[in-house]
Amino acid sequence: MSLPKKTSTTITPLIGIAYALPVVPVLLLMSSNNVLSGIYAKHHGLSLASISIVMLVAGLFDAVTDPAIGYFSDRYHARTGSRRPFVIGGALLLIPCAWFLLNPGESVTIAYFLLWYLLFYLSITLFQIPHLTWGGEISPISEQKNKVYGYRNLGGYMGMMVFMIIPMLPFTEGSEVTPETMRYLVVAAGLLVMPTLFVLLRYVPTGAHYSESLKTTENPFQAIHALMHSRPLLWFLAVSIAYVLAQGAYIGLFFMVMDTWLDMGDYYVYLSLLHLVVASLAVAPAMKIITRLGKIKALRLSIIVCLISYSLFPVILLKLPYSLHLCAIFQMLYATASALGNIALFSLLSDVSDYNTFKLGIDRSASCFSLQSLVMKSMTAMGIALSIALAGWWGFDPAKTSQPEGAYWGLVLSIGVIPMLLSFVAALCVPGIAITEKRHAVIRRRLDARAERASQYVVQSQSQPLSGDAVPALK
Repeated sequence: MSLPKKTSTTITPLIGIAYALPVVPVLLLMSSNNVLSGIYAKHHGLSLASISIVMLVAGLFDAVTDPAIGYFSDRYHARTGSRRPFVIGGALLLIPCAWFLLNPGESVTIAYFLLWYLLFYLSITLFQIPHLTWGGEISPISEQKNKVYGYRNLGGYMGMMVFMIIPMLPFTEGSEVTPETMRYLVVAAGLLVMPTLFVLLRYVPTGAHYSESLKTTENPFQAIHALMHSRPLLWFLAVSIAYVLAQGAYIGLFFMVMDTWLDMGDYYVYLSLLHLVVASLAVAPAMKIITRLGKIKALRLSIIVCLISYSLFPVILLKLPYSLHLCAIFQMLYATASALGNIALFSLLSDVSDYNTFKLGIDRSASCFSLQSLVMKSMTAMGIALSIALAGWWGFDPAKTSQPEGAYWGLVLSIGVIPMLLSFVAALCVPGIAITEKRHAVIRRRLDARAERASQYVVQSQSQPLSGDAVPALK
């Protein structure tokens, strides 16, 4: 048993930036998912039905890999107090997987797309789950966690900005996102991975490491089953499912709507950059709002703003002279909501993880984040698959220059009405999480007291060894 390390680390700019830097190349590559279905449909000849099947299979694959990675990260952390090997391995493995996924060559099959899509997201999982969990362990103080995830948000936005800037560079073909763009972004990510990982390892502490009050021989799925008794976590997952399904529906169709329906593909990059600039500027005010309102109210506010932004699509899709201006308004609203929601969401999940550690006696923080990761990836994939399948059923085809009249209603339903309804459901579920900052402070004090007792017990057992009798298990 490792001695517990008690910490109240203040998140300095150096620690925050060092923690966030590796997110830049990872999110640079993850951003390709926003246009991946459109690229494979338009440039590589895969049907929307085939792409939908791949997305759904990926969701099933994640149902196995995410809990396993969360479990093994927790077990390794329990022994060593570190999650670094998982973060490093995931980031390094991501580069070759991204190369083959985003540069498939001329003859592309559904099997090829499926294989590299699964490996691509396995690499992301190896990085994301331990890295997100690590962020909540750098400091046990709830307000400091907001800073950690605020810096992480900024790192993600920087990565996505690089993704949007690449098509504008003079050596690319125009400003549209093309297969050539995909090659350049993998090269850029490959150049960034090693130095950002070095800074992470050099300046970010491993964080708090608390001895567990119970020993466990459970497997990954038993760990997940144990977490299903946590009501705050179940409410959190309910919010995430509805919230991310709505996002997936938007992600799956927005690029195709801009490129094919509105014939404004050249503006996609500029609108996305507008989103990222607004979101980056909103991070600092978002942290102040979270501090003032609390994480639960701030999360609910962000979801309501998302709902309002989705309501613009029925008008945008009418192809009016001001549809582009409405797209810009949508991006600004959605960006502000995303900045607020992402910080509150992950900081709140870290607090819920602390609650579970206290109640269950075993640190399953990474398993909690694995459930969130599973929800985000599977529900995003499902949202993408359902939205493009529904739009296709109504006659929308991104490979054609002219669309049937009924395609409008399929798009309105897929990217407007359904996301609005899902956001409404998510907002209703938020109060059920119930782990406020005040309640979390009590939980942390009790975890600290438990860790102190465990430390004293270990010291006493070492100074007064028992002869012939086994050391009793710590309760």
